[in-house]
Amino acid sequence: MKKFFLIITFLFNLAVNAQVRFDIDFESGSAGKITQIDSVYIRTSEKDSSLHLSYIFESRFDPQNPVDTALPPSARWFYFRMTGAKNKYIYFDFKHTDPLRAVYSYDNCKFERFEENEAKIRKIYKFFDSDTVYIAYFIPYTNSFLQSRIDKWKQHKDADIKTFGYSFHNQPMQLLTITDQTISDENKYRIWIHARTHTSETPSSWHLDGLIETLLAENKNAEIYRKSFVFYIVPFANPDGVFEGLSRSNATGVNQEINWDKDELQTVVEVKNIKRQIKKLTETRPFDLVLNMHSQVANNATYWIHTAETTNEKFLSRQLLLCYLNMFDNSYLSPDELSFSKMASRYPEGWIWNNFGDKTVAMTFETPYTYFGASNIWLNTENLRDFGKSTLDAIAMYFGICTPDRIILDNENANMQGKWEKVKSDKMLYFGENYLSSQKRGSKITYKHKKLPIGKYKIYKWNAGESGETPVANMNQWIFIDTYEQKKTSNFKYKFKPKSSNENFDAIMLIKTKDYDNQTSK
Repeated sequence: MKKFFLIITFLFNLAVNAQVRFDIDFESGSAGKITQIDSVYIRTSEKDSSLHLSYIFESRFDPQNPVDTALPPSARWFYFRMTGAKNKYIYFDFKHTDPLRAVYSYDNCKFERFEENEAKIRKIYKFFDSDTVYIAYFIPYTNSFLQSRIDKWKQHKDADIKTFGYSFHNQPMQLLTITDQTISDENKYRIWIHARTHTSETPSSWHLDGLIETLLAENKNAEIYRKSFVFYIVPFANPDGVFEGLSRSNATGVNQEINWDKDELQTVVEVKNIKRQIKKLTETRPFDLVLNMHSQVANNATYWIHTAETTNEKFLSRQLLLCYLNMFDNSYLSPDELSFSKMASRYPEGWIWNNFGDKTVAMTFETPYTYFGASNIWLNTENLRDFGKSTLDAIAMYFGICTPDRIILDNENANMQGKWEKVKSDKMLYFGENYLSSQKRGSKITYKHKKLPIGKYKIYKWNAGESGETPVANMNQWIFIDTYEQKKTSNFKYKFKPKSSNENFDAIMLIKTKDYDNQTSK
């Protein structure tokens, strides 16, 4: 694993010590050629002046791809250390990469973004008040940091970590399994997630970190999730690329994301390891859901959804249902930001489709590097982890998992009076096996739940609509309809009267409000 050390020294007339040095002699460090283009002292007062330095920064390219030879190598990632920066104004003009507002740190732990007046696309200009500065495309998530997280996570009774193979440079490929180990896995939903195929995409790791933290929390919701699911998680699908500070390729220059349909000789060892592990885990039954975690240059989060033309209508509607559920009470994602593409065998999802068809829903999930377009909130580690929590909650909703503060009542929990039709349609987004359509005015439907705990609840109705690439207002989402106060733990009933014939009913959701618990505890 080659590391290289760059030192640029400049001596200025009458300067006692104006040296600035650059290096990448640390984990995930990356830089190419750094060239000084200007240096000048600017007088700030009669007695003082400040040094202004300008550099062209050329980021380092990945190795040339030996399998997909027409694919140009990427040079997005940079992460370097600058010393001698104190009390200097420093300007960077970035080449081969595209930072909008990069990040910096004085201790290589706490990173923050350059302010808007300090950074524009491919430019940085800032006065530094510390001698040592680390600058990166986005907040790093290194292998050492991952191992510290794993050391914490594996202490949990429901977490297990194992090495299932080794990378080209003999880095361990790790699988984190999370489930309640006191309960048989037979009736649990099975979820596979892998991240950091493209190693510059560090926001995806912070997103996944939040999901894992939520899943391993010591609360009732997390306990129910661990009883209901088996999560198989590969935090780094490309450990060499992470360690060596590459952008999109592994150590040999191969883009693993499009390596899934190659023959044995052209398939890299990392993809072979993942395929082998998936096959081993799906010998008796397939996964229910596969998420491929990435990050993208576009200023929004998105799911990549595969069209019905290249899969089928059922697969499309199941994908969309999860996506729309992920938008509930979530300022980070909106219906207009979903992306659509053809299913292709070269991608992991294509390989999953070829092996399991519509039995396994498989999608790529992308975070941005910059800000969430739905809300214009700039990314940081806190909101990325919060996004991970919302992703986990959406997965639970998708499978109809109830928790103490969120109860989903589907058609099996409803009594119907009048004329109703149970409808099955691969082109509609709904829970369970069917949804209900009222066939006559005056029909009624009553949802029931046993022993609803004391509390104040918001009631939502799922508005089932057709699947498609264009979102329809007020469709395929939870619609708020009422509030309800449960004064003692007892059976719950809620009655609907359709406003017209052919009105659809699928499910309702009760969300317990936190303010009620706060008021009653005073």
